[in-house]
Amino acid sequence: MHGNQFLTVQVDYVAIASVILCILPAILTVAVILREARQRQAERKHPFKELKRRPAGESLRLKIESLDESIDDRVMLLVAGPIVLAGTAVTTRLHGLIACLLLLTISLIWTLSLKNGLSRLLKERKDYRLGFDGERYVGEELSRLIVHGFEIYHDVPFDCFNMDHVLVGKQGVFVVETKTRSKPVNKAGDKEFRVLFNGSALRWPWGEEQKDVEQARNNAATLSIWLTKAVGQSVKVSSILTLPGWWIERSVPSNDLHVLNPKEITRINDLKSVFLDQEMVRRICYQLDQKCRMGVE
Repeated sequence: MHGNQFLTVQVDYVAIASVILCILPAILTVAVILREARQRQAERKHPFKELKRRPAGESLRLKIESLDESIDDRVMLLVAGPIVLAGTAVTTRLHGLIACLLLLTISLIWTLSLKNGLSRLLKERKDYRLGFDGERYVGEELSRLIVHGFEIYHDVPFDCFNMDHVLVGKQGVFVVETKTRSKPVNKAGDKEFRVLFNGSALRWPWGEEQKDVEQARNNAATLSIWLTKAVGQSVKVSSILTLPGWWIERSVPSNDLHVLNPKEITRINDLKSVFLDQEMVRRICYQLDQKCRMGVE
């Protein structure tokens, strides 16, 4: 027996037709559902076209939604590959040791080619989800300031980035940057929960970082420039960096940046940036209202 006789291909058209007929109802059902959805959308319109203010974490929510679609596509491809190979083996009646090894090799190559990309997407989604949960948590804490006369804006859009939260009241204008970090577990099995602010950097259990402090200060400068141009009068903006779930120790006082746990956020009433009269508050809020409007689907 020659080696090439280990692999024989005999196309079974009846088996192929059976597979197609099994899949056909699902395809037709999806087509009908999509058609009905488009028809409902054409017959009904939203009662309003836009939201006055963006919700907390909106940009991260959209990124998570996009990642979910990419993850779903990868998972479908990961599952579909072996199914197609199995269907091919059945319908073409592949048999023999060489055929089995060939199918196994193709399946392994297919799976490994998708594994790294899928793992990266899942890690990226986990990071975005942590940030999203942090911004929503801070947004809830900030809502306590409404009774103190503050207007609150979330996810304020600028070129290529968004400011997490902006507060406007007679006490001044504050931009709030939220940084959510998971707590590491030490050798004793306890969570590390302390972070030190030394005026220029944050000292986490894993090391010192400056970029979050610099970002918070840069956000304040950017917002100050934008508001000054928008209202035609100089507007000072103070910066708050908030770290959900962390105990914050401050080794030196800082006048331009306040690092707070979200539960300390009511201290903002004592952190007066500059007193604003009601007219200036109204003008600033008008500009932010225009900037934070978003359409609805």
